Amino acid sequence: MNPNGDTPPDPDEHGRIVRQGYDEIADVYNEQRGIFDNQREINDFISCLPEGGEVLDIGCGGGVPVLKTLTKRGFSATGIDFSKAMLRIAERNVPEADLINGDITKTRFPDESFDGVISTYAIIHIHRSLHAALYAAIHRWLKPQGVLLVSTATDEVGSDYSSEDYLGTKMAWSHPGGQESVQLIKDVGFKIVFARTVTTGEETHLWILARKGWTAKI
Repeated sequence: MNPNGDTPPDPDEHGRIVRQGYDEIADVYNEQRGIFDNQREINDFISCLPEGGEVLDIGCGGGVPVLKTLTKRGFSATGIDFSKAMLRIAERNVPEADLINGDITKTRFPDESFDGVISTYAIIHIHRSLHAALYAAIHRWLKPQGVLLVSTATDEVGSDYSSEDYLGTKMAWSHPGGQESVQLIKDVGFKIVFARTVTTGEETHLWILARKGWTAKI
């Protein structure tokens, strides 16, 4: 469903819109990022990691709060984002992190590279036709017992939509509903730790914590 009634763009065009949008609003977005305080979910994720573990942040943006929190707590953190402007900000905010400019759907890491993978407010910008393959790749990249934390959409939000004025620029979103995202994650071999609906300001997202080959509750 597309709430705007428009034909959703193909994955490459969709990605171009998102990348160009974040290049244009990088400074403004970085300043406003602090209003999205999901430290509870981030702390739950961190509590599952081994001391000094290797962590990948997908769609790291300007590096705050995730990369900054990880490096302060002694983790080896890698951030990837396809917006060069956002990564320039991350270089200033978190000089200790390893940063990659790239499209996560076209990037490859060796199997079992990371103890944890986290993605906040980012996978909702990746074309939904690519989500299943991305979750499968993340599962491969994680070490045994590795953990994934992702924020995605709830079932009440449309699957493909765009705005001509998101912080002053065009932006696009694409994702399954919340329960479908949970199922996609389970289908590639994860065990769900929690699927938690969280409202921050005027926005509501589904936060999913999952472990490779293990299940628990927090």
